[in-house]
Amino acid sequence: MKKTFAFALFAALLSCSAFGAEVDCLTVAAQVKKAVAAEPAKVLQIVEAQVAVNESCACDIVKAAILASQADATLVAGIVEIASTTAPEQMRLVGQCALAVAPDSLAAVQAVLTKLDPSAGESGLKPSAKDTLEKGPIQEVASIPNPLDFPGFPPVGRGGPLMIPVPPVIIVPQATSTEFTPFISVN
Repeated sequence: MKKTFAFALFAALLSCSAFGAEVDCLTVAAQVKKAVAAEPAKVLQIVEAQVAVNESCACDIVKAAILASQADATLVAGIVEIASTTAPEQMRLVGQCALAVAPDSLAAVQAVLTKLDPSAGESGLKPSAKDTLEKGPIQEVASIPNPLDFPGFPPVGRGGPLMIPVPPVIIVPQATSTEFTPFISVN
């Protein structure tokens, strides 16, 4: 109970000091490393308290917590989940920072990010019915003209003959040795 109160008081003091000046993320990361080294079992509570106070330093907090606790993939996923729920606008950055220091936990981090924001990865892949109605019907591929077709030449493979235009051949006459006589001057 005393340690929980101490962490709450520590977080309150940091939040009061954050109003007057800009937060130094390296200092916050160093504090997180010290706190996690002192109590590795409370790494999730420490990350939650620090990210709540310093949302702009979420990346550094996550990296410091993972390094100080020597986290395995399960703990990395837990740290990413806590930091992402505390600062949802930093979710993607938190995931990237966690993978920067613990690349072997890729599958666990992706599972957490998918669970927290399942529609983020599909936004550009499939158009919704609303998008299709706004943009109009999709054109058939065969009706779109090929920009490489020559003007006035029937396109190959679309019913036209397979004919390749041949450029004209220019024959240049060559000079023979008898046509050229050098001028020799003797003075």
